[in-house]
Amino acid sequence: MKPTLDLYIGRRVLAVEQDEAEDWKWEIHLGGKDGSIVKIMNKSRDETMPPIHVVGCIVSTISMSLYDTTISCEHPGNGALLKFSLKPTQYAILDPKFGGEAYPQWPEELEAAGIPSHPDEEVSAEPSEDWPEEERRLAIEQHQRQQDQARTWLREDMEDAS
Repeated sequence: MKPTLDLYIGRRVLAVEQDEAEDWKWEIHLGGKDGSIVKIMNKSRDETMPPIHVVGCIVSTISMSLYDTTISCEHPGNGALLKFSLKPTQYAILDPKFGGEAYPQWPEELEAAGIPSHPDEEVSAEPSEDWPEEERRLAIEQHQRQQDQARTWLREDMEDAS
């Protein structure tokens, strides 16, 4: 299975880098607890304005539709919620533990037929041997985040009710 954005909720945006020669080539760097860096890479030739305003923020929610994928980030200092969007089939995730670029919202059936999300791009890389274990670890972290969030919401609701 390919990496998906929701596995990286809770990660800090360390940097946003843009290629000087081709302004549509930009990527967002997310830091991991183990020091690894996961990249969200724009692949849309129409998106030339990278979301530099999210550097330092923590990824908090992912919203997906047919038209856009919106990532919300919370600023740790002031709690401001910042957002940016990507075209659903025009971005890739590069997790070093996956082993190559993955297009999470491009149908696997099309990739299996050799059809990439963009004519100038490749299909998702095959996962490394280590990916199933890493994916399990990320899913456990994701589950723990959800449980912690649910406890916080319940506690806040109980405080509001009293």
